Amino acid sequence: MSVEHVPLGGLHVDELVTRWAETTPSAEAIVCGVERITYGELDRLVDTEAARLRSVGLEDGGLAAVVLDNPVAALTAMLGVLRAGGAYLPLDPAVPGETLHRVLTDADPQVVLTRELYRVAASDRPHRRVVCVDAEAEPADTDGTQPHAHDTVDAPPVRGASACVLLTAGTTGSPGLVPVSHHDLVVARNAWQQVYGFDAHDRHVHPAPPESAEFTAGWVRALGAGGTLILPHGDEHHDPGARGTALRRLIAAEEATVLACGVPTARLLTAHRGHETRLRLVTVTGDVWYLDEQRALKDALGGGVRVVNAYTVTEAFGAGAYFELPDGMPPPEHGSEPVSLIGVPLPETYLAVRGPAPGARGPIVLNGVHTGDDGRVRDDGLLEFLGRQGTYASAERALHGHPDVRAGVVAEVETTHPSDVRVVAYAVPVEGRDLDPVDVHRHLCRTLPGEARPHAVVPVPSLPRTRADKVDRKNLPLPVGASASPGHKGGAAGLASRTPKAPTGCMVVGVALLAAFFALLAWGFTDLLWPHSTDVSNVPSPYAARFRVLYLCEDVSFGAGMAFLLVGRPGMARAGHPGWFTTVAHLSAAWLMAAWWPQDNLYRLTAKTDWPAQSVLVYTFNVSLMAAAAVVAAFAAVTPKWQRRLDR
Repeated sequence: MSVEHVPLGGLHVDELVTRWAETTPSAEAIVCGVERITYGELDRLVDTEAARLRSVGLEDGGLAAVVLDNPVAALTAMLGVLRAGGAYLPLDPAVPGETLHRVLTDADPQVVLTRELYRVAASDRPHRRVVCVDAEAEPADTDGTQPHAHDTVDAPPVRGASACVLLTAGTTGSPGLVPVSHHDLVVARNAWQQVYGFDAHDRHVHPAPPESAEFTAGWVRALGAGGTLILPHGDEHHDPGARGTALRRLIAAEEATVLACGVPTARLLTAHRGHETRLRLVTVTGDVWYLDEQRALKDALGGGVRVVNAYTVTEAFGAGAYFELPDGMPPPEHGSEPVSLIGVPLPETYLAVRGPAPGARGPIVLNGVHTGDDGRVRDDGLLEFLGRQGTYASAERALHGHPDVRAGVVAEVETTHPSDVRVVAYAVPVEGRDLDPVDVHRHLCRTLPGEARPHAVVPVPSLPRTRADKVDRKNLPLPVGASASPGHKGGAAGLASRTPKAPTGCMVVGVALLAAFFALLAWGFTDLLWPHSTDVSNVPSPYAARFRVLYLCEDVSFGAGMAFLLVGRPGMARAGHPGWFTTVAHLSAAWLMAAWWPQDNLYRLTAKTDWPAQSVLVYTFNVSLMAAAAVVAAFAAVTPKWQRRLDR
């Protein structure tokens, strides 16, 4: 197998494909259903697409959005954009229209390549050229005229450094745009070539959709090595069993040697043992993949297949880590905590874990990019993946440790009231077994500390997934007792019956009456405690009225502070902070509201030159109010203890 490196100096990634078109034009480049395209045919298709893009105004270094669902058309368009000197932005045409418009507005491409079916959705701005690949056989200028011979460019353009702009998954926030350079792609190709040994005899199956970063990685790996890229054809199978069957048939029929897939697909292949294949390498990426799952897939495919847990993120495309399961590695002991190993960095990847000490948990950094994931470097030098920051990683590891659970996620659930959030575990049973949610919940309670335990376990036949084969946490099933708000996410039957009741209208009225009662007390006792402090008889109009409004606000703030002091702590306790911290913050918030009433009255009656009295007032009120404000701010900003433990 070839591990030959490609020189980097000034090389553009699409030139790797061009070289194979020149040396092996009759070799198969792409297979998709009955469609079979050789390298020579692909080269001609790409030339045609590049000429059309130049004619419609794609500038050197310009951005072209590829909004296509057909993988062959999408790949041809991507390569055409690169040959025309531009960079491509792959997008899913099936996303909601407002999402597509937002991304197009942010990226602002010069040209959009799409189908006639999606023309309206992709036409977000009048000045942007929309090219429908299935409707425009001849390129046309923006004024509708055909290009003249002198408009064509004979010499290759001076091309930009960016090859593509990829959209992140948005698991830690809104999806973002990540530019990837030609240099990054060529470096990644060389690293993959060195580790995996791709050559022109390999037949690569890549089921990722065209808009995903995995699709770009797939064609670079396959076509950059002169191999054959095999793309699934036909409608998406929603049933996991049908999806797994279709993939196994494709692998067998096309005599595939390399498979790159996500964790859900790897689990589908594991569930059906004994099928004969010519696979020599399977790389699995996306969601967390545990060591026992990696071992099970290797056993299902046969000991001769290399099974690799690959790790990367779109923000650091091309950089990553990998762990290949060795033949002699024993399976994990029963009952031990599940482990996900992502091994060692790829060549040309700088990997660091920014933990407080060597071997400690910390953020994973790839080539200077913070991935948003946590990990630790073990004593044997291997990197262990510990989960996405902001997710319930420890609870999900414990969930996977139950023998009846094949897959699972842990997510927040909004119950009948949006302010009342619960944590629920979704569990997919092992095929052929019945999953007892009570038993799984007991297992989680035994394994996890009190603050990290999910409130309920929900058995589900399968987890929703995105087109990129990742768990779609935003579309987890909404259970009985949960709200239908977009804030989400799922839950358990009967969950609401165990959830503390949300404040009712009567409770709100009761709190308001309590605050009004203390406000009236403040108004009645002001002149008794501080005679003449609110006397405005000598104050001219309209200032007298303004002062009366100020005194009323002081009375109301005192009433609100006293009411919060009496009934506010249960609501603050829901944040999950330690009891002492909640108590201090509760008292601080009450003091911030109530202190204005005595403070202003005392200040008004104290002479400005009475320095002893003034200093007492400053330290009694001003300093204490600043300290109280700092406590309340810390309470709002600091991550609660339960979430910190769940992150571990």
